[in-house]
Amino acid sequence: MAGFDDAVAGTADDLVADAHDIGVRLRPRTIKDWVENGLLAPPLFRKTTQRGSDARLFPPEQRVLFRKIVEAKQRSPLPKVPHHTVAPVIIHMWLEDSGVVTDEQARRSLRTYSASAGAATAAGRRATARAVIAQFAHPEAPRNTRREVERLLVEAEETRNPRWEDLGAAMKDLVAPWRDDGRARLDGQTLGLPEMPMTFDYAVLLWMIKAEVSRDLRAESIQPRSLLAARREFRQGWAEYQRDRPALMARVEGGALLFAQPDGWEARIREHVDAFASTIGRVAGQADVIMSGARGGLGWRNRDWST
Repeated sequence: MAGFDDAVAGTADDLVADAHDIGVRLRPRTIKDWVENGLLAPPLFRKTTQRGSDARLFPPEQRVLFRKIVEAKQRSPLPKVPHHTVAPVIIHMWLEDSGVVTDEQARRSLRTYSASAGAATAAGRRATARAVIAQFAHPEAPRNTRREVERLLVEAEETRNPRWEDLGAAMKDLVAPWRDDGRARLDGQTLGLPEMPMTFDYAVLLWMIKAEVSRDLRAESIQPRSLLAARREFRQGWAEYQRDRPALMARVEGGALLFAQPDGWEARIREHVDAFASTIGRVAGQADVIMSGARGGLGWRNRDWST
């Protein structure tokens, strides 16, 4: 991020003055709000007298970050830019290890982002369920089967207590329905590579894991050491995925839909941040709990879920 070399540390009042210089009226209370929501790191304590201290200082890189966020908000067509729309940029920088975003700032930003992106409404749950169903359902799957799977998925996400046995049976009827004459099932649909197939059941589990991770991030119940371990693992895996992406697109039928980069800088950042959730779930243990609960009901007694 340009401008760090020439920047100097500043107090909250200095940041307010910086905003005023570019035509934005802010109050010191706004700076505190940004810190609380992870858009800025907490300012640093400095003791300069025997009995007291001066105003806390924001490091130079945080002062530059503040100015760039203010400028970006100015360019937005929205009259007011919510914090949760800025949070992915902060998380992305932390995942990339920019040296600007602190671990504490990233934790708060993850909480802010999850409070919105992870808190689904009833309509949002239905939309997500229908999107997953549309991607994997067999063309001949009956409408009532689609509705039953949707109902079970929405209930599972809302209650955090999936009825895996019922869901497993409904999934089979969705992706591999019986023939009209009652004979063997039609072939179910999978996406991806033959050695790494993405099936409907696996997509559902990833959805459930991400929902659980979002709740835990909102509650700040994931230990900092788990977040740091997840970042180390995710950074390596994400770099490998980006390297292999063109080859995956060329190998897989429909690869442009599965592996293509999203259009636009903001969409790519959001994809990067959203993908981090499944790694958090595996490292912090949510994935083990959800998958162990699903094994029996879905019939996956010998499946390896470690990858």
